[in-house]
Amino acid sequence: MSEDVMSVGVMVPLNRKITEEEREEWNELLYDQGSEVGLSYYCDMAYTAERGEAYGISFGVMPVNNISAFDDLKQFGIWIEEEKARPYRCLWYNGADSDMDMMTREQFLNITGQS
Repeated sequence: MSEDVMSVGVMVPLNRKITEEEREEWNELLYDQGSEVGLSYYCDMAYTAERGEAYGISFGVMPVNNISAFDDLKQFGIWIEEEKARPYRCLWYNGADSDMDMMTREQFLNITGQS
């Protein structure tokens, strides 16, 4: 059943645009390896995603600034533009595509004031 989901993590541009075929294959491999990293549909962004609490109280520190998870991309010969990494929190409906998957490099740079 679909529901509202709170995701927290870090979003960052890739050093180069990858092909759709690479994105599909690498996303599957990352998932199978238990990686927290995902690649956007537009093939130019990477993000980590952990489930956060959308409602109610939660305690502790969310590890949203940890970019070492992106080391998982090195196996594919790509890396991130670390200086452009930004933490995010996103409430989205998991019956549709997430904002993280739909983000383009251009949108990200504009929204974060890095364009």
